[in-house]
Amino acid sequence: MRFSARMGGIWALLHPGPSLLTVLAFAICATIAAHGHPALATLALATVGLTSQQFAISALNDYCDRSSDVLLVKKRKPIVLGLVSPGFALSLALILASIMVVCFLPLGIIPLMFAAWFLLLGFAYDLGIKSTPISGLMHGLAFPTIPLLAWSLFARLGPQLLWAFPLGMCVGIGIHLADAIPDADSDSQAGIHGLAQVLGTRAQYACWGAIALAIGLIAGIALAAPTRAATTILLSTALIGCGLLISTIVLFWRSRGSIATRYRQQFIMLVATSLVVVAGWFTAIIL
Repeated sequence: MRFSARMGGIWALLHPGPSLLTVLAFAICATIAAHGHPALATLALATVGLTSQQFAISALNDYCDRSSDVLLVKKRKPIVLGLVSPGFALSLALILASIMVVCFLPLGIIPLMFAAWFLLLGFAYDLGIKSTPISGLMHGLAFPTIPLLAWSLFARLGPQLLWAFPLGMCVGIGIHLADAIPDADSDSQAGIHGLAQVLGTRAQYACWGAIALAIGLIAGIALAAPTRAATTILLSTALIGCGLLISTIVLFWRSRGSIATRYRQQFIMLVATSLVVVAGWFTAIIL
């Protein structure tokens, strides 16, 4: 096997797109929490740890799905193609998880606990939760960890961060559905009965509804904001988020591209909308 093909298989095994988007969300939250000046050594160590964590979850996902992926012609996964072995994928997942622990140990027990919580949720999802209707719930529980981890490293945890849980639940479920809907039919044939399969044709509307609810929460938080500046930021965030969501829906229905292209565009735009919502809320609470 050519070296380039093997390296390409390893890279695909790590699901770099979704993994690095999660790391980007953390970096944005960390920068906001540190008022634009995060300690570079801490940020670098946490970023390496979080990247390793996300890659570990991705590698274990392909390892656990190797039997069902064989049945899905459209899913050209590296293990199915023989680019990497199942044993390599499992070993890599465990090594990357260990690297995460090593990176977060010097940063304190609370950041380590947040990182470990995210890792455990990801591994639980890979090991079987993804095939159940509560698959979206796992993403909803994991997403709040990103701002909480950033805050624990670069600021002080406080009661204002409790909004991370309902916001994270809405964003997490919305992004999960946006990622799962394109493969819902093929996954169903492979025996997966996750949230997208349970919702069926309603999954698309539930996806948009979850993001819309997150935007609505931002608007509601604005009404109780303690300062005028926070209110302005939150209302502006809600308006921008609303505009992005409407644009996403219009583009999805009006685009002349293939359905696969429309789903990819929708995923990217919903991720961007979610980042705007989280960043706007996070900016408002540090004022």
